[in-house]
Amino acid sequence: MQLTIATTQNTTVYEGTIDQVNLPTENGTLAVFQNHIPSVVKLVPGVIQISSGGKISKSLSISKGIALVDGSMIKITVSVATMQPLAKLVELRGNQQLLELKLQKVKSFGSVEEISQLICELEKVKADIKLAELYH
Repeated sequence: MQLTIATTQNTTVYEGTIDQVNLPTENGTLAVFQNHIPSVVKLVPGVIQISSGGKISKSLSISKGIALVDGSMIKITVSVATMQPLAKLVELRGNQQLLELKLQKVKSFGSVEEISQLICELEKVKADIKLAELYH
């Protein structure tokens, strides 16, 4: 089946023929195979795992997004996608702690937009940590 992953900035992150893709959803991981029922899937920050030839060939961390599944084709659009960990695991965990502290402070006096932005950044760092743990 054909898989395309792109960002909202119209950058294609991945394009190719695959056997299976595992998607992070609100209800856990959704495995999509050839001839999957057509559907629209809300994606949460996490790790997408792409399988070809019976084994995981690529993993990438994403921010929130949407997947359009149509039997032999999957189109995924996400805000941000990372193919390789951008930092070491220790640095990512440090970033997570800093963002959590900043979020606590901003919740008391910040705007809704500031809080929302920090939550998105924190969710993406958590997804990056999951990706880094796969490479660790």
